[in-house]
Amino acid sequence: MTKNTDPAFAGIAALKIKQAEQLEQFEQWATARTWNRFHNTHYDWWMFPVEKPSSHGYTWTVMKEEVQQLKQDPEYIENYLRGVELLMLAWGWNLQAEELINNTDPSQTWHNWPIRLHKCASSLLLFGFHKEFNSVKKYAQHLIKKGEDFNYNGRDLSELFTA
Repeated sequence: MTKNTDPAFAGIAALKIKQAEQLEQFEQWATARTWNRFHNTHYDWWMFPVEKPSSHGYTWTVMKEEVQQLKQDPEYIENYLRGVELLMLAWGWNLQAEELINNTDPSQTWHNWPIRLHKCASSLLLFGFHKEFNSVKKYAQHLIKKGEDFNYNGRDLSELFTA
């Protein structure tokens, strides 16, 4: 499938609106240093869309054609990458420097959400952001080396980061 033709698909316009609203929340949480909001809120479907259905079915799923459309929108891409940056900050990782952040807040750490990390990384690959993917992969490898469990609903999600 190269295009999401499912009747449940929210559409490009709705995806952009939902992402912008979510990014606004991300910015508020980061400013207030309420990192737990990142760990206790659902957002990954529209912030980091992938080509596979989720518990929302195909509502927020993007295929090749939608990805190409979204990549043509500089504001969407800027918001998308800022969302990745803020998510990684919530886990105590500097996306650009590809390293752990020193002196983090107590809640600015890994909270055992391998599915979110996997979706974020998969979305980065889908959109062709290899530099950012490699940073996320480096963080995942750090977690795996520490012994963090990357199993989610019976699936080992570490394969994306160890291949």
